[in-house]
Amino acid sequence: MKKVVLLITTVLLTACASAQNISATVLPTMSQITAIVTATPNIVTATPTQEPTVTTTPIPTITPTPNGTYIVQSGETLGKIAAKFGMPYGYLAEENNIPDPNLIYTGQVLTIPIWPPIPKTDNGKLIIVILSQQEVYVYQDGTLLKTFIVSTGVPQYPTVTGRYKIYVKYKSATMSGDGYYLPDVPWVMYFYQGYGLHGTYWHHNFGHPMSHGCVNMYTPDAEWLFNWADVGTPVWIYL
Repeated sequence: MKKVVLLITTVLLTACASAQNISATVLPTMSQITAIVTATPNIVTATPTQEPTVTTTPIPTITPTPNGTYIVQSGETLGKIAAKFGMPYGYLAEENNIPDPNLIYTGQVLTIPIWPPIPKTDNGKLIIVILSQQEVYVYQDGTLLKTFIVSTGVPQYPTVTGRYKIYVKYKSATMSGDGYYLPDVPWVMYFYQGYGLHGTYWHHNFGHPMSHGCVNMYTPDAEWLFNWADVGTPVWIYL
């Protein structure tokens, strides 16, 4: 096969030279053509570079110890510990009988309660108000159903904290007090004395304290909550 290729190559080169009036003496010899055709190409094969192995350090997950406790570390506050477990620090303080959150100490053993809590009621309903977040969380059987942005009491008239229950419901009610008179307040649910959750038509500045102690809600949110909650539904309020 190689001889045929050499012969054809020689014939073609001679014909081209004749057509272009080129002397045959400048053409490569048969031995030179043979060397060109039979030469082994110098192929450089690239060696693939080994990709470096990337190892990631797993982010530690903060979980309670098997017996449901946590040991306070140096420099920690009750608020930081509560945030690690996704709960309001007032609830953590309450469950550990800590009257002043600033009095925890390094090495103290805290009980880590279940969050969200499942109240001991027939229907498992629970309303939680977090004052520092200006939010209401609605749970049923430990599952979060709704979150609402609200307005609670201003510093002069703070919203009470603690555990209460809805004791009466009104589709509308007149509210009055120091410097205000509000007729036809919609979807009112009182949980402690004159403190209640209700709709609001006199402001839209939700997410900021605005009230005389009640929990102001968007009126459509208050209506939903009114229809969902029952007399006796727990209302837990934390800082």
